[in-house]
Amino acid sequence: MKRIATGLILLTGLAGTASAHTLAIDEGLLLRLDHQLLGLHHLPLTILLVVAGVWLFQRWYRTFRG
Repeated sequence: MKRIATGLILLTGLAGTASAHTLAIDEGLLLRLDHQLLGLHHLPLTILLVVAGVWLFQRWYRTFRG
């Protein structure tokens, strides 16, 4: 339970920091998407989400593969 609580606290703190702003609408979709996914201050959360997604997919795949 302590691990879950710690993880949620960290994710909540990182998500608040990462989504604190967006670029102006006139910047263009690709530039805004690039900023949200690869901006230096957003990159730690992006990496964390990718790693968690790969881990969950592997776990799901092993469960159904047997």
